[in-house]
Amino acid sequence: MIPEPARLATEPDTRAGPPPGTRVRLLRSAWPLMLRRTLPCTPAPIAAWSRRDATAAWVHLVAGGAGPLGGDRLRLEVDVGAGSTLVLGEVSPTLLLPGPYGEESRTEFDIRVGPRGTLVWLPQPVVPAAGCRHRTDVRITLCHDSRLLLREEVLFGRYGERPGALRQRLRAMAGGRVLYDQELVVGPEAPGWDGPAVTAGLHAAGTVLLADATLVESRHVPHPHSGGSDDHTAVFTLPGPGLAFTALAPDSATLRRRLDAAVGALLSRTGRKDPG
Repeated sequence: MIPEPARLATEPDTRAGPPPGTRVRLLRSAWPLMLRRTLPCTPAPIAAWSRRDATAAWVHLVAGGAGPLGGDRLRLEVDVGAGSTLVLGEVSPTLLLPGPYGEESRTEFDIRVGPRGTLVWLPQPVVPAAGCRHRTDVRITLCHDSRLLLREEVLFGRYGERPGALRQRLRAMAGGRVLYDQELVVGPEAPGWDGPAVTAGLHAAGTVLLADATLVESRHVPHPHSGGSDDHTAVFTLPGPGLAFTALAPDSATLRRRLDAAVGALLSRTGRKDPG
């Protein structure tokens, strides 16, 4: 039986502005995924980027219970309406836990951003605890003039333990073309996951994904400064246009610093040309 998803939808509010505001048209929780309206609380560069076309609506995802546990299947559908802006956050990290029968848990996100719509998605880290078996599928559909800023983080187990099995896939389409398609597999079901070709034995990994038609075109993408002499970081261009930054780090605090630095550097490349 496929569970009923939590649902969130926005639309422009022309009564406010300029710029126009954003109204939450649909806000329906599905336990344990609880959706709550919140006050603005993002760093200045993200806030400035998000409100370029419309004032954002702010929603946070709150866990109504532990997990997901083995056997759970959670779904969230998000529809950012044309010309509206949504900032979606999360109150606390997601701890993936084993169930009593060794079953796989699953979380699915289906996200659509309409024409001239903007989504900022800032989830907290995902932590696969020892013994868990979990799969996350994120499917994002953008229009050619939609904007997206996504930050994702994974910590490989709690302190002092090996992680459980995690398979995490993020697929983003823009204007009918693949913008980004990446899968990360860690844990006992993925031999070599902690080797030099994947995570290099480090404890955390993260990605910043940016899609914005106002990105400055350049053959050379400057690397965001994130400190240190061996950062285990990379930045590359995407079609659409878009940019992606990936990082490995020994701990969650270092990872967040590197991702925050990347966000500032990537956003500095937007808003300088007419997208047409």
